[in-house]
Amino acid sequence: MLTLKQYLKANTAVRPPVPSGEWWTETARSRGKRHFKFANKGSSRGVAVVDDTAVEGESRQERLGMLVIRARPDTRRVVEQSPQVDYVDAEGVVHVHTFDLHVYRMDGKKVGVDFKPAKLVKPSEIRELHAVLARRISPRTADELLVLTPAMYTRADVYNAELMHTLTRQEFQDDDETVLRLVRRMKDPAPIADLVARSKLAGYGFNSVVRAIAEGHLRMTERRRIEYGAVVAPVREA
Repeated sequence: MLTLKQYLKANTAVRPPVPSGEWWTETARSRGKRHFKFANKGSSRGVAVVDDTAVEGESRQERLGMLVIRARPDTRRVVEQSPQVDYVDAEGVVHVHTFDLHVYRMDGKKVGVDFKPAKLVKPSEIRELHAVLARRISPRTADELLVLTPAMYTRADVYNAELMHTLTRQEFQDDDETVLRLVRRMKDPAPIADLVARSKLAGYGFNSVVRAIAEGHLRMTERRRIEYGAVVAPVREA
């Protein structure tokens, strides 16, 4: 049994400021064009906070796919349940299609994405619908349409996306600046373990390395999980 002195001893695993329910910053509301009720029995609907904005998802697959896309170095931001496009079916009836995700890329291009389980792509005729929408959609709205299935990304992609999503919501500016100084001095690729050791920040150094990858200062040299043995290279601005 703990003594009172032991119970009151500061937890060295928690760095100041200690998290508190009294400290909370409201996030920006969803930019999506379509919303849904979250109280749906048997579903996994939810909200993820991405870039300080609420991003709603109708399923776990949508959430994971969104995080994988957002984790890509060529993605600037994402908006769920957008864009919306009108189209006319074979019977002359007008419909509105809402894409699952609107992706804004670093190069200025935009992509409309629909998520589907691989086994439902053919029976849903989503690719045929995209072919119709491609003739209707304005280039100002989307330059490309994509059907994304879980078969198109790996478990490592999901692990890395969730890791980056978690750690980019933490703010330790001094740690990040320490790691960035090391990155600026890098001449060749190096294991993450080396950067962490040189930072002298232990696990917090690893977290800063992950944030450096997420922010585009470092890149992975292989498609694998972000871990101590993974090799990273510095990204130099052109």
